Amino acid sequence: MKRGVSMGQAVITWSVRGIVPCLVGIFWLVAGALPAEAQQAKFTGAASCGASNCHGSTKPKADFPKLDENLQWAKKDKHAQAYATLLNEKLKSGVSPAKIAKALSLAKAETSERCLTCHAVNAPANLRGPKFDVTEGVHCDGCHGPAEKWLEPHAEKGWTHEKSVQLGMYDTKNLLLRAEKCVSCHLQIEADMVAAGHPETLTIELDTFSENMPPHWGTKGTWTRTRIWGLGQVISLRESAKQLGARAKANAAGPLMEEAIGKVRGHFTMAKHVLAVTAPPVATSLGQDVTALNDAVAKGDKAAAQTLAAKISTAAGQEAPKIATREFDQATTQRIIKGVAGDADAIGAAGVKAAELAAMTLDRLSSTYFKGINAKADKSVNDALDAMFGAVENPAKYDAKQFVAQLKAFDKSFK
Repeated sequence: MKRGVSMGQAVITWSVRGIVPCLVGIFWLVAGALPAEAQQAKFTGAASCGASNCHGSTKPKADFPKLDENLQWAKKDKHAQAYATLLNEKLKSGVSPAKIAKALSLAKAETSERCLTCHAVNAPANLRGPKFDVTEGVHCDGCHGPAEKWLEPHAEKGWTHEKSVQLGMYDTKNLLLRAEKCVSCHLQIEADMVAAGHPETLTIELDTFSENMPPHWGTKGTWTRTRIWGLGQVISLRESAKQLGARAKANAAGPLMEEAIGKVRGHFTMAKHVLAVTAPPVATSLGQDVTALNDAVAKGDKAAAQTLAAKISTAAGQEAPKIATREFDQATTQRIIKGVAGDADAIGAAGVKAAELAAMTLDRLSSTYFKGINAKADKSVNDALDAMFGAVENPAKYDAKQFVAQLKAFDKSFK
C-alpha cells in the first residue's frame, strides 16, 4: 500500500493514500431505501445526466455541484470500468473473469446476474429507460437511484433535495444510507466465488475510499469526516462479522475463515476507538465477543462462530445510526487518533487487515485534524505515515514488528 496514486486494475494493489477497487461496484438498490411510490421508477442511465448544461459541463463551477460530475466519473472513477473488467482477460492481477464464471457454472461473467449485481447497475429489464446501458458499469443510477421521476424537475429553480428523495432518489446525503450503499458490494462476497478465483474484497475504510473516487460532492462541517470514518468502521465491522457467519454456515474452508476473521479483527481494532468515545460499554462487550470469535474460528467451531458473529453484527449495527448523527469535534478526533496510534501492539497482533486500516485511519483522521485546526502536520508525521503505508504495501511480505515500530513513530510525532 502506498500513498498518493489511484489504484491499478484488480485487487491486492494499493494506492498512495488512495484505495479504489477495480473489481467491484455498488448494488443498484438497497432494499427498502426508496419510497413506495418510487419503487417502479425507471433507471435512466449515465447518458441522461451527461449533457453539457447538466452534469457534463467542460467548464465546472467553483463549488459543488460543479456540473462536471458525469465527466469526472467517466474519466477518473473506477466504477465506470466495473463492467469492462468482466471482459478483460489481461488484468494485472492475473484474475480471469472467464475462469471464475466457468468454475461457478455461469455462461459468461458479463451476462451473469451474480457478476452484474456489483459490476453494473443491473436494473430489471422493464425498468431500463431508453438511454440505459448496462455496459456503462456502476454509474449515476447505481448510487443515486432510478431518476425517471426526478431527473427533469430536479434542475428547476426552487427544487429541493428532499423532493427528489420523495420521487426515488437515493439519499446519499444521509451518511448512514451512503455507508450502506458502499458496503453492499465492497464488503460482501460469497465464499464459493472466492474459491472460484475472485479476489477477496479490499480492506475498506469509508472516508479513504470516498476521498479517492474522486468525490464529486462537498462535505460540510469541519469534523464530519471523523463521523464518516467512525460510521464506516462500525458498519464494516457489522458486515465483516455477517460475512464470517455466512461462511461458517456454509462450512467454508480454513483459509476463507481466516480471511474473514482477519477482517473482523481489523475493523474491531478501529471501531473500538470510536465506540470508546460514543459507547464505552459496547466497546468492552464487543472486545470480549471478538476474542471469543477468534478462538472459535481457530478451533474450527463453526456453530459457535455463527452465534458470535451474529451477536457482533447485531451490536455493531445498533451503534451505526447513533454514530451517523453524532457530532464530533477537535478533542474527540484527537482522542481517536491518539487511541489508534497508542494501540500499536494490539494492531500489530491483529494482522495485516488491522494494519492496513490503521494506516488509512491515521492518514484520513490526521488530515481532518490538521485541516480543522488550520495547521500543517510536521514532516515527521508524514514520514511515519509513508513508512506505515510502505510496511503494508505487499500483504504477503507484511512484517508486524516493522509496522508496529512505524506506528509508534507516528504516535511520538503526532502532537
